[in-house]
Amino acid sequence: MYFYTGRLTEKSDVYSFGVLLLELLTRKKPFSYISSEDEGLVSHFSTLFTQGNLPAILDPQVMEEGGSEMEEVAAIAVMCITLRGEDRPSMKKVEIKLEGTQASRGHEGDNVRNCPWTADGGRSEVLSRQYSMEEEFASSSRYPR
Repeated sequence: MYFYTGRLTEKSDVYSFGVLLLELLTRKKPFSYISSEDEGLVSHFSTLFTQGNLPAILDPQVMEEGGSEMEEVAAIAVMCITLRGEDRPSMKKVEIKLEGTQASRGHEGDNVRNCPWTADGGRSEVLSRQYSMEEEFASSSRYPR
């Protein structure tokens, strides 16, 4: 956003967070992604979301593990990446929406397929060769961006 406006505002952080959500949902880097229509990741994601065609861009493992919440998280991401800062929600509203998404999931998260963690936080006996989204997020947070 700073590139477009030359100004940093509190809504610039919201935009950045939205781009981070896109990276997590798609597992694509915004600086190197170009669609077949010559769109960047942000605009292509918005276009596909509007068309109701999220499976075309979401990572298959993310879709499998995230289930129905992925559309809710994608909607939050789209709200965050709106070009006009005035149209973006505050970070507090984003937090509340994400907490609502997590709360609506309830305890069904304990039954996620291919997740090597048990409900009490221990390792399960059946391990997948893929990381769960939680493990991947935790491991990616250890590295500077």
